[in-house]
Amino acid sequence: MNLANFFSILRAVLTIPVVWFYMEGWYALAFFVFLFAAFTDYLDGFFARRRNQITDFGKVFDQVADKILVISTAVSMMDILPIWYVLTVFARDTFVNGLRILAASRGNVVPARWTGKMKTVSQFVVLIGVFLLKLGFLEPPILQSLVIISFAVTILSGITYTMDLARFMNMEG
Repeated sequence: MNLANFFSILRAVLTIPVVWFYMEGWYALAFFVFLFAAFTDYLDGFFARRRNQITDFGKVFDQVADKILVISTAVSMMDILPIWYVLTVFARDTFVNGLRILAASRGNVVPARWTGKMKTVSQFVVLIGVFLLKLGFLEPPILQSLVIISFAVTILSGITYTMDLARFMNMEG
């Protein structure tokens, strides 16, 4: 256990109060806990690189923690978010994780790609947008635009990972 891995685990654990507070209608509290949880995504990478503590566990669990936070929060926000968006996020992550598991079964840990990082950021922005809408600081058309942009980035990321991992698996045999 190192500091970077601690922040990844903390992000996954913070999902529980984010979803609970949102479901109870305590949007401001859910929003601030979510912001801190999202910030731990930056912190785990910062400390892993700064302290040279990049581990296979961290490479995998960092992404798992992101998915736990994003998917759980998005599902709780289905009163606002379109189902096609939530299902796309879930399907893309499930598919890419399946490819990663296949690579891992061959002894290879696949690190995050820049498109995956952009996907996570775009999804964080959408979720923040829902909080801001609930708190009266964002108009629905702006959120709709954010959802469409995030949808496109999510699809692009899924295609990029599929092509990269297919190439990787072909080269590895």
